Amino acid sequence: FFVQESREIMKKGLSIAVLIGLSVAMLLGAGSPESGRKKFLPVKTETVGGIAITMVKDTNAKGRLIEAAQEMENRRVEASAQEQASVNDLPENTAEDAVINSYLADSVIIGDSIVLGYRNYCMKSGNEVLKGIKFLAAGSFSAHNALWPVSSESVHPLYQGEQRPVWESVAMMGAKNVFICFGLNDLNIDDDTSECYRQVIDNIVDAAPEVNIHIISMTYTLKDKGVGKLNNDNIRDYNSRLAQMAEENGWGFVDLAAPLADEEGNLKPEYCSDNFVHQTAKAYDVWTKTLHDYLGNFLAETEKSGK
Repeated sequence: FFVQESREIMKKGLSIAVLIGLSVAMLLGAGSPESGRKKFLPVKTETVGGIAITMVKDTNAKGRLIEAAQEMENRRVEASAQEQASVNDLPENTAEDAVINSYLADSVIIGDSIVLGYRNYCMKSGNEVLKGIKFLAAGSFSAHNALWPVSSESVHPLYQGEQRPVWESVAMMGAKNVFICFGLNDLNIDDDTSECYRQVIDNIVDAAPEVNIHIISMTYTLKDKGVGKLNNDNIRDYNSRLAQMAEENGWGFVDLAAPLADEEGNLKPEYCSDNFVHQTAKAYDVWTKTLHDYLGNFLAETEKSGK
C-alpha cells in the first residue's frame, strides 16, 4: 500500500515538475503581439527544494512558481517516508510520561526538510501526542534565510495561511517550548551560521520571552555522500559549537546525530531514505524515543533545580 502510495505521490510530483517547466517556458517565451517584444525577462536563477527556477520580474508569476516548487519538495519528503511509523507511540504509563507528553503538547519544532519529514511522520501517527506537536518547517529553510524579510522569494514556513518570520508565528501560536533544527542548508553558505542561529533565537525570545529553547543537533549524511562543506566532519564540529552555545545561554541541546549514526559516525543506511541525508520512518522512531528520553532527563533536572 505505502509503496503504491509513494508511486502516486511521485507521479504527482512529476506532474508538478512538468507544470513548472511549462510555466517557465510560457513566461520566458510569451511575447506581446502589440509590442513585438517579450513581456517577461529573466533576472536570476533561484533554487527551491532542490529545483532550479529561472525567476522573472512578474511578482505573481514568481510566487506561483515558488509555491509549486515548494509543493513538489513537500511531496518528495512525504514520499521518502515510504511507510507508516512502526513504533511511534509515546508511553503514557507513568506520571513522568504524562508530564513529558504535556510538555510536547505545548511545543513547536522549527526546521528544514528533515523536520518536515518528522512532521509528516507525526501526522501519520496513531498517537495523539505526536499529532498535537506543532511544526514550523519548510524545505530549504535555514538559519540564514530565516532572517530574510518575507517576500515572494522567501521560504518562511506558513502559519495561518501566510509566510511569517518564525518568531512571529511562535508568539501567535502561544507555544511554550521551542525546538530548533537548522544546518543542512547552512554549512555550504557562510561561516557565520552559529551567529545566524543565535539571532533567530534572540528574535524568538524577544517576541515570546517565556519560551524554553532547545537546539536539536544536525544529523549526519550517509557515508561518503557529503557535498562541499556539508560533510560529517564539519557536522560534528558544527554540533559541538551549537552544544556550547546552548550551554552558555541556558538552552537545552538534543543530540540526535549520535543515536542515528553507525560506528564510523555516519548516518546509518537503514535510516536514510534518499542516499544522502533525508530519513526514513525508522529514523523518526529514533527521534521520538530520543526526544522522550531527553525530556525525561531535562524535566527531572529542572524540578531538582527548582526552576
